[in-house]
Amino acid sequence: MILVMVRNTIFLLLGIMLGIRLTDFVGYLKLWRSNDLRASEKAALLKYPVASEEHLATWLEREVRILCLVLTMPSSHATKAALVNRTWGARCNKLIFLSSRTDPHLNILQINISESRKNLYAKVRSGMAYVHEHHLNEYDWFLKADDDTYIAMENLRLFLYPFDPESSVYFGCRFKAFISQGYMSGGGGYVLSRDALRRLNLFALNSSTICKLKGEAEDVQIGHCLQHVGVVAGDTRDSQGHHRFLPVSPFTVFPIIQTDSWLESYFFHKPNRSDCCSASAISFHYVKDFEFAFFEFFLYYLRVFGLHRTPRALPSRLGFRQMNERLQHWSQQVTDNKG
Repeated sequence: MILVMVRNTIFLLLGIMLGIRLTDFVGYLKLWRSNDLRASEKAALLKYPVASEEHLATWLEREVRILCLVLTMPSSHATKAALVNRTWGARCNKLIFLSSRTDPHLNILQINISESRKNLYAKVRSGMAYVHEHHLNEYDWFLKADDDTYIAMENLRLFLYPFDPESSVYFGCRFKAFISQGYMSGGGGYVLSRDALRRLNLFALNSSTICKLKGEAEDVQIGHCLQHVGVVAGDTRDSQGHHRFLPVSPFTVFPIIQTDSWLESYFFHKPNRSDCCSASAISFHYVKDFEFAFFEFFLYYLRVFGLHRTPRALPSRLGFRQMNERLQHWSQQVTDNKG
């Protein structure tokens, strides 16, 4: 009798445990199916013809979070910095100016260093250290630009969307000099992934061997620092090989890049002199004050009657294996610009 009671008790306990496990498993299946359906519904909302490009751009602003760091100085606060603040900078998820003096009209991180070209690298180091400490997990990508740079933020988000911000990569206008993988032009703007920012601060900036305290130009030195901690210089050209990041004003490269231009010899990938720029261009440099209004008018206000533009769906996001394959491909690229 006692044996029967013990046996029944054991079976009862086993039944209860099995029931709990089955309930958990069914609950997991329901959750998985629910999440899968939500993901499918989310994807459906983001594909043509259901979603307009305006809808996609608004969605991307939440999905591809970009913190913008802009170099400026007190003499430019009321001019160039103010123009950035009310044009493309307003489209950043967060905008921080780096300057030696604060300003009530601008969100400035004050860097206590004299304003000179030789100190740009120190300003950028300080800015990168600050955003790493205070904002690393709040944003996906970290853009550095000058106050005479113009960024088409919507095109930048569209370009970045397929890539994992936890991959060790940075993007910009890739120059070929000084470093084996090249470096990104500071004036054209460059953008670091979250992991690139993490590596820069945890490993590079903490080592004077890997990342010198002083020395070369800001963009060259940051390129050195990033390469030494395994951050890959990505390729930002479009499918036709046209450049998206331009370290000059568009008026410099239209209608063609001049044969004696320094620009032609600097590119990591040889440009097409007669068709230099991508239709999905992201940045221009040496933008004059009046040109900010020029860009805003032609990019965001002017609509040409009768000119039909086919809406585009978002590109697919790269999986872990695809992202690693892309990084490996970029890391093995060699310059084709022998000029």
